[in-house]
Amino acid sequence: MLTSTTSKNIFFQNYILIFVVSLGLSSCAKEDLTSVQNAPVVDNDLQSYFSLFEEEGKARGITVNLAAANISGKIVEIKQANVAGQCSVNTGTDRRMLRIDATYWANATALEREFVIFHELGHCFLDRTHIDTKDVQGDCESMMHSGISGCQFRYTLASRVAYLDELFE
Repeated sequence: MLTSTTSKNIFFQNYILIFVVSLGLSSCAKEDLTSVQNAPVVDNDLQSYFSLFEEEGKARGITVNLAAANISGKIVEIKQANVAGQCSVNTGTDRRMLRIDATYWANATALEREFVIFHELGHCFLDRTHIDTKDVQGDCESMMHSGISGCQFRYTLASRVAYLDELFE
């Protein structure tokens, strides 16, 4: 049996609940939700390499803001054989997605991971195409090589700066 006091308490509780819900809904602006939904997402394992790419560009006088460029990054299973990474572009929205093969990532060294991320960001951010030229020793002259040209790719700590200089030139 409801008493007058009980019905007042129920009314007051419902009033508070409606007020709190209304306050919560009114504080969410549509553009805030849209910007969160459209924000690029980068897997945690890739984020440090994305940041390093931005730093290397800055060191060479190039402003790199991968989030503003709408570039996301994920580690996924890539079904194609011998493909370590891919950059795809949604031309309708200009959103870009960098995908790194999970098996490659699990077995790669830090330098190999850096190479594949930087190569794919060369496509996604710098709009670079493959360059398959080789020097007189047969070494690849660019980290943007296709991997099928027959040149020898020697991305080491000793050659890293030269390759990065060429990438960002």
